[in-house]
Amino acid sequence: MQDLLAQLLWHNVEIDEAAGRICQTLPGFHEAEQDYDHLARQIRAAVGCDLYDHYFAQLIRYTNYEMQAYYSLGLGLRADIIKALEV
Repeated sequence: MQDLLAQLLWHNVEIDEAAGRICQTLPGFHEAEQDYDHLARQIRAAVGCDLYDHYFAQLIRYTNYEMQAYYSLGLGLRADIIKALEV
């Protein structure tokens, strides 16, 4: 069941695209994106593409675990609310 939920929620292109559209509407997103891109170019130039790519891949892997934990908490909270409301 957990694999099915992961497939539906975590590996879902439609959710990724929807999240991307939401980001485009958030105040400050474009500035944050530009700042990140600028800094990423500086770091890549300083440490080289291979080390930067390895670091970035590990950062994404690590933060995916954190996001999964927070998302799991959110699912649990919604389940608790539904139970409390007896829906």
